[in-house]
Amino acid sequence: MWENIASAAQQTQNGGTSTFELIWYVASVVGMWKMFEKADRPGWPALIPFYNSYKQCEIVMGNPWYFLRLFVVVIPVIGWIAGIYFYFQIAKATALAYGKPETWSWGYLFLTPVFYCMTGFGDADYYGPMGVGDTRTESARGARTVDFDVVRNEAPQNYTDLSDQTRVNASEEAETVDFTFDQPEK
Repeated sequence: MWENIASAAQQTQNGGTSTFELIWYVASVVGMWKMFEKADRPGWPALIPFYNSYKQCEIVMGNPWYFLRLFVVVIPVIGWIAGIYFYFQIAKATALAYGKPETWSWGYLFLTPVFYCMTGFGDADYYGPMGVGDTRTESARGARTVDFDVVRNEAPQNYTDLSDQTRVNASEEAETVDFTFDQPEK
């Protein structure tokens, strides 16, 4: 087993790609493909490097040329910091466009394929660039929980003390609970 790990590390050092890198890339492409399809766009641009960033910026930001700012990374140190900032802006726009809370930006930044697959295959809906069509509140977007109210019925009119005997009107309906879901309309 250790020989396999050592040979994979040696291959990676010699310019080859590791299996992990290949899985990372394939998962990113598959997740991005499904995200594009949720936005009613063809998924094949996810296969083409740089063009997929162009299309992603078009879908999530409304400005397809924003991805050119990522080329600032060729400048040492300052460019790397600016590149992380620009990629974070794209990640934040992606989270908003698919109805996720802004905290998902960190997931898109550091665990890109995982969060792309969660968005593409999950229950996320596309709301437009920067989430302009999302009318939910920030707490509803973040929690993605069910809001419900419990309605308690009063005691029936023909109820008597337990010490005597307990009587309940058999024709009375069971206690009802009203659920209201904070879901966007389609």
